[in-house]
Amino acid sequence: MNERPICRCPLCMVEERLRAELAAPENREGLLAILRSAPHLVAFSTPEDLLSHLQSLSGSFSADPFLAALLLAKARFPGSLVDNVFVLLFLPVLHATVRRVRNRYPALAREDVAQQALGALLAYVASAPFAARETYLAFAIARRIRRATFEWADRETRSPLDAPRSEVSCVTDSLESAGESFERAAALRHFFARAIERGVLTPSELDLLIQFKLQGGAENGAFTNAERQRLKRLLGKLRRLALAKPCIRL
Repeated sequence: MNERPICRCPLCMVEERLRAELAAPENREGLLAILRSAPHLVAFSTPEDLLSHLQSLSGSFSADPFLAALLLAKARFPGSLVDNVFVLLFLPVLHATVRRVRNRYPALAREDVAQQALGALLAYVASAPFAARETYLAFAIARRIRRATFEWADRETRSPLDAPRSEVSCVTDSLESAGESFERAAALRHFFARAIERGVLTPSELDLLIQFKLQGGAENGAFTNAERQRLKRLLGKLRRLALAKPCIRL
């Protein structure tokens, strides 16, 4: 939910259209009704004010009450422009996801990747699992966008002749680049769950790894030196664990 550089791409075209809809005079009354529908929204006179405030929170748990209020407004005002607000808020995540997916799968068209990332966002915001969440809503949305888009890209580029992957799969190649492994969390979830059960990995260490991926790596200033050293040791431990048994079945 941080600021991003300006570029010209399918998502930028979507942004222009959504902002124009929010600024249209005919939508003013409907938007005001949404903002007046909850205590956490009533302090904002325009959607842009709300967006600016949420962006300043940088996706922390402090954004939870506002996102929850928006979700309730979405249910209360079907067909409203609440989805516009969610999309505009998570545009930096969408841009970053499209860029990373295309770096890994260059054969995929940018328009197709952008459509999948946008669809992943809207589908998750409308889902029952998201409605049931109470904390770290922005974190969950960002994680789902990345996971769903990478899983789609993997399916799109996999050859029909490829052998089916097992439930656990061989995690060696995934752990070769631990920064990217979380983009394919579906293939590794079982492995990490078993590692936690066996005491090889603690829940707090898994949280740190997830934060490491969502923050874009350890070299962007988001982590202290102590945390970077802890990540280095943790990733080394996981690599050694994977290499000890080429196809781990914990």
